[in-house]
Amino acid sequence: MVEMAIGVTIFLAASLGAVQLGISALASEGAQSAALAGARVASGVPVPGAPLAQLAAGQAAADASLSTALMDQADVDGCPALGVSLGGCGLPSTCVRYRSGTPQMSTLQTCSAKSAVGTRPASLGPAPNNLDGRQNPGCHDSDCFGLARSMAPCAQDVPRGEVVVCLAYTSWPATEVDIWIRASLRSVIPVTSAAGLDTFPLSVQLRLQVESLTT
Repeated sequence: MVEMAIGVTIFLAASLGAVQLGISALASEGAQSAALAGARVASGVPVPGAPLAQLAAGQAAADASLSTALMDQADVDGCPALGVSLGGCGLPSTCVRYRSGTPQMSTLQTCSAKSAVGTRPASLGPAPNNLDGRQNPGCHDSDCFGLARSMAPCAQDVPRGEVVVCLAYTSWPATEVDIWIRASLRSVIPVTSAAGLDTFPLSVQLRLQVESLTT
C-alpha cells in the first residue's frame, strides 16, 4: 500500500505537470496569434485626425483573440488592477501636432482613441514620449522597444491572473507599430516560477511595418 501510494502520487504529479505544460504551450501560441492579429489591424493606414484609431482597433482585436486563447488562465486587460492612469489602458495618452515630422510641443493635448474623424487636425500624432523609437527623447539606441509611455502597463509586473495588451507607433508619421502582450497565467498545479507562486509568466513582443498610403 505504501508503494502504491508513492507510485500514484508520482503518477498524478507527472500527469498534472504534463497537463500544465500543454495548457501553457497552447496559451503561449494563442498569445503569439493574438499579437499578430492585433498588429495586423494596428498596422493599417492611420486615420487622419484620429491617430489612435488603428491602435485601439488593434488592441480590441488582440483582446478578442486572447479571450478565447487563454482558457480562463488570465483575465484580459489587467490595467485597472495595475492602477495605471493612462488615457486608454496600454494606448498613448497625449498627442501633439507635427510639422514636417517635427512635434510642436506647444500643441500638447489629450489624445482620445474615440475622437471623431475630421474633428481634429490631420497632422495630430502621438507625443514623442508615446513613441517607441528614435523620436522618443529617452531612446538612445536603434530599437527602444517598450520605451513608449503607453507600454508602461506591460513594462511592469502584471498581477497573477491578468493579461495586458500595449501598443505604440515607433515614429510619427507612423512607419512601424509595436505590440506587447504581458501576462501572469494561473497554473493548474502548485508551482513556483519567476512570476511567483502558482503563476506562469508570458510575454510576446512584435513589431510590424505600417501600411502606407498609395495613389
